[in-house]
Amino acid sequence: MRKVQEALSALIATGVPVMAGIWRATSADQSPPVQYVVYSSTTKEDAHNDDHVKGTKTFVYMNLWSDTDPTETADTIRRLMYAAGFFMIEESDKGYNQPAYDAPTRQYTVQWTWVWHEEVDYGS
Repeated sequence: MRKVQEALSALIATGVPVMAGIWRATSADQSPPVQYVVYSSTTKEDAHNDDHVKGTKTFVYMNLWSDTDPTETADTIRRLMYAAGFFMIEESDKGYNQPAYDAPTRQYTVQWTWVWHEEVDYGS
């Protein structure tokens, strides 16, 4: 979703990659970055008028993965997403007052569900 990439462009500029789907190794780089963000999205109809769709909601499911404490990067993500007009549905670090550590990946993780509301005019 281009809106996520645009919202997080300042984060990308600092060297934290943001990608749809999953991180994939390349021939040049077999190890994941120190920090990176992956996301997926789902869009649903939200508002109707005279049997025409007038609004949609796009839910963005986002994960920050980090080899180090992700607190500052998570704060940056929150600030940038709010500034771009997204609303947070939920945030979870599942770490009980500390960033969650995922043993299989040996990384910390923070997960969000964001929503983007958009007025549309489909079916007129």
